[in-house]
Amino acid sequence: MTKLAGAHVIVTGGSEGIGLATAQLAARRGATVSLIARRPDVLAEAAASIGGPVGTAAADVTDAAALATAIDGLVAAQGPCDVLVCCAGYALPGYFDDLPVEEFDRHMQVNYLGAVHAVRAVLPSMRARRRGHVIVTSSTAGIIGVFGYGAYSPTKFAIRGLAEVLRAETVGDGIGVGVVYPPDTKTPGFDRENRTKPPETVALSGTITPISAERMAERIVAGIERNRFQIFADPTSAILARTSGLVGPLLRRQLDRTAGRVGRRA
Repeated sequence: MTKLAGAHVIVTGGSEGIGLATAQLAARRGATVSLIARRPDVLAEAAASIGGPVGTAAADVTDAAALATAIDGLVAAQGPCDVLVCCAGYALPGYFDDLPVEEFDRHMQVNYLGAVHAVRAVLPSMRARRRGHVIVTSSTAGIIGVFGYGAYSPTKFAIRGLAEVLRAETVGDGIGVGVVYPPDTKTPGFDRENRTKPPETVALSGTITPISAERMAERIVAGIERNRFQIFADPTSAILARTSGLVGPLLRRQLDRTAGRVGRRA
């Protein structure tokens, strides 16, 4: 089992939402916490909400060199990274053919390559010490494609594949790997998504009650402590992930009916 007490936990996307909630809970478990995000002012507020000595570094996860430098600085100040939690990400919902092509690239840079860059910055040290834990964040939209998430959903499928490869390549090195599947979660990012959702996506979301970031953080911390590979906060996502070959076709038909009742571009 991975113990958080005394561990150095680095969280990307740690200034708000699931990342901040996870950092706050890890700190209450006795971990030394470091936060990475782009905006220094928001980082300072996030660190203040945790209390105690909290490391912060402003960096864009799409910039591999800048992110590695930020992590090196946090390691120099707080010690080697014992647990990496990759929460940096965003979604811009919209009809596939209406989204600017640049958004597809940006989503992949932030949501997928941002995690790749962070993991590559800490993995050599974890291998050398033969211990560590890496958490990457997928989504329920990384289990089944969701109407209106044409740029976002593929990046979360990619994260699933990344987690599978990382687990296979590090299982002999004493390193734990986990992949998180948040359902709709009440965060500032989720509020921003609601501004651009197509009507069909709004109808689909209306059937789901968002969970809190704190509840998702509880599941992440429990997953770390119990060395779980797949981490869920709701039974629907867990069942879907484990039986997607069987349940997927039925769920897709249900989603199609819901979207069809609203009508394209209502």
